[in-house]
Amino acid sequence: MICVYYTTEKTESRAFLARVLEEFYGIRDAARRLQFNLHGKPYLKDAPVRFNLSHSGALTAVAAGRHQVGIDVQQRTPRPHDAILARLTPAEREEDFFRLWTAKEAYVKYRGGSLAAMLPRLAFEDGTLFEDGTPAPAHLFFGELEDCALCICSEKEENIVYRPL
Repeated sequence: MICVYYTTEKTESRAFLARVLEEFYGIRDAARRLQFNLHGKPYLKDAPVRFNLSHSGALTAVAAGRHQVGIDVQQRTPRPHDAILARLTPAEREEDFFRLWTAKEAYVKYRGGSLAAMLPRLAFEDGTLFEDGTPAPAHLFFGELEDCALCICSEKEENIVYRPL
């Protein structure tokens, strides 16, 4: 099971993550113990929980579970910038932009990689994410939360539970 903890109250995302880890997973001093990989993915050494966080507009969300996870939320705006649309393949231009963008970003965060390095290797067509031309080795879950598109990426297909805070 993956739990998605979220709030629309003004908060600093790392403080919100530490609160979730302390309140729901009993991890003391989470704010002080948080570490970040080279590309900014948060983690705790020897913790029984894997997690990731994202924020957009007023929404801050943390996905947490037993397995590696990535999450991205994007506030739905009227239209993406033309410069972003120009970077999409013709097939991707037919997709829901927010669905394809959250899939790509959640997958990069799941892998702990760099968006700049991985984005050119990713494509999203007919609801499937591809890395270097082959289906990405991960499970994607799409949803809507508040006024945001959401994608959770994990190594296993799991149930998603939402918990507003």
